[in-house]
Amino acid sequence: MEIPRDISGKTTALIVSGLILVLFFGYRAHVNSRQALQILDLQVPNITRPAFDTQVFALTPANLEPVLTSVTPQFGGPEGKAEMERFKKEFQSHLWIAVMTRNRGLQSATDVLTQIQLTTPITALQGYSTTSYAKMEVKEGGIGKDVASVNWNYIEPAITAVTLIGVQPKDFGSKAPYSKKDMRIWSRDFRLYFELAEVNSKEGAIAHAY
Repeated sequence: MEIPRDISGKTTALIVSGLILVLFFGYRAHVNSRQALQILDLQVPNITRPAFDTQVFALTPANLEPVLTSVTPQFGGPEGKAEMERFKKEFQSHLWIAVMTRNRGLQSATDVLTQIQLTTPITALQGYSTTSYAKMEVKEGGIGKDVASVNWNYIEPAITAVTLIGVQPKDFGSKAPYSKKDMRIWSRDFRLYFELAEVNSKEGAIAHAY
């Protein structure tokens, strides 16, 4: 049975109109989504790329366990537990400054270089992360110097890397092993010995901690 030409023509017109509407709304959705990402990137700079939230604080008995707990996924197996126990023993031999850097963007950061400036020589240097993929390497300075450039090879989104700097300032007034009272004083005065941590990634993200 032959379909009447007027019906088939109307059907064809409806199909074409439908396709045009689908293409139009699909294009508008694509444009709107790009505009939304651009607006988000303006409101929260670099949020769609690597972006760092960097904090600096004194590591003390009060916050030692929470900091180590935050990086426990890196300490899997007997070797990891032994490494954590070694650090706990070393903890009392130095006064510690922690530089904690979190990637709050939506893209992984690579070759994250943290340049640390102090007013006293570094006596110990450790680096831990919430994943075993992130490895820290000392590029310049370090133990015996008042500066250190450390490189994290990889920090994924929502992942935190912690650089721990141990010092023994000559004018601090106490010597290792440091007591809880010494640590309380250190928590108050550590910024006298810390100047700057500048964080840069290969992708261009940057952060500072004072």
